[in-house]
Amino acid sequence: MVSEINSSLEMIENRQALELLIDRFLQVEGFASQETLTASSQSADLDLKIALLSFLLEELRYERDQDGESVTFEEYVRCRVATSHGAIVISPPEEFESVGSGTAPIQLQSPLLIFLLLHHRERYPVLDIIQQFIEKIRPQLTFLDFKKTRTGVTRCFTNTRFAAHVLRDYGLLKFTYREAYKTWELSLMGFLVASAILKSPSRQANPWTISPLHKEANFDLVREIRSAYDQIADYEAFVGRLASLCQSNARVFQTFEPALRKAYVILGDYWATLKNSSLTQKARKDASRESIKRLEQEGINDKFYEELSSCIKNSDELGKSQK
Repeated sequence: MVSEINSSLEMIENRQALELLIDRFLQVEGFASQETLTASSQSADLDLKIALLSFLLEELRYERDQDGESVTFEEYVRCRVATSHGAIVISPPEEFESVGSGTAPIQLQSPLLIFLLLHHRERYPVLDIIQQFIEKIRPQLTFLDFKKTRTGVTRCFTNTRFAAHVLRDYGLLKFTYREAYKTWELSLMGFLVASAILKSPSRQANPWTISPLHKEANFDLVREIRSAYDQIADYEAFVGRLASLCQSNARVFQTFEPALRKAYVILGDYWATLKNSSLTQKARKDASRESIKRLEQEGINDKFYEELSSCIKNSDELGKSQK
């Protein structure tokens, strides 16, 4: 009897057929992690076997000098995988159809802003940000998102970097030597957008929701970001949006009131440019950089960000207050 396993191994009973086969035919001995295994932790033993088998196959590819691809990742995803008479059987579909390329970088923009808001105090290095962010959104990703590129980097890691670069190009992330190369931190615009997204009804059940891909000509920021300022009609609403992120005793709005009043005017122009479909992407990015310079000149500087960051609520408090 043949037990089929779909290409993404999503059906647990079919996945188990392959797991049992690997567990039966691959024996490992002498690893320290095995010494503490109990009957209830046999899955850890299987994890070890799968990890070693993966390394073994990579080494075999190296020894055989196998640089090219006999079959592409996308072709494999469409194959039928089964176990039959103690063997693994992989067969192609009758016709290969496009399976796409996984989650697009633009789809990661909103959840990435939320992650950076909720973890603003940690100031993780970029690699840690990516790893922890991927863990948050992993249930929504597919096997296609974990394809490794020719440089050995996983696709979803690369796409997260692309998403961050676009956010930075539009001024939603700070851009200094420290932020650009060692960590990602929200700018004033980033805080305003992240707060609006986190507060939106569609994010109440799951703030990490990845929205469907809607391609819009001439825009490389999602509509959710471009419309995040729509509800801010006056200076009080502007400060109120920021204050909703902060502890009740925050003094930053009094200390930096002159700078914030000027920032409110600048940001009106900034968002008008961001939504202007008649401009090219390059023109909008150039205008965004100019807005950042104007904000810095008016006092939205490192001292402002230090004081703002020090009074922002922790992740649990933010999650509760935005509901």
